[in-house]
Amino acid sequence: MIVLLILVHIFLLFVNIQKMAQHKGLQRQWESILPSKKNVDGVVNELRILQGKQKATEGIVPGEKILWSQKFNILSDSLPRGVWLKKVSLEEGMLFIEGSAISTENEGMINVHKFTSNLKGQGKFLEHFAELELGSIQRRRIKHMDIADFIITARLK
Repeated sequence: MIVLLILVHIFLLFVNIQKMAQHKGLQRQWESILPSKKNVDGVVNELRILQGKQKATEGIVPGEKILWSQKFNILSDSLPRGVWLKKVSLEEGMLFIEGSAISTENEGMINVHKFTSNLKGQGKFLEHFAELELGSIQRRRIKHMDIADFIITARLK
């Protein structure tokens, strides 16, 4: 009986040694794969972030895509002389166009109104917007130049 117990114990010892060797081999394999896994995880996370951004932009106007390059070309073409844009942003379904107009003969306000009228006359620009409004105009003077700072808002349909 004792001999049988010793033989079983020796058998189990060999099985245990074999399993430990297997474990170390798998551990070395895992360590060799780990850098690649980190790279793949980084790519997957970046992909998820990009997909989230894509879904957020698709949710702005469901079913219809806006050609923003066309909108920016129209903005550029509609700018009268002496008017420049500082910022164009889209936030919560509203397009904000911030800019300034410069003049020496009080034409700044007229040029801002002309710019707004030019945009309102562009059907391609307005096709995705429910309304286009000129917000407040702030006038300031630097030396002999009048500057009119303005904000135009447009709500997405």
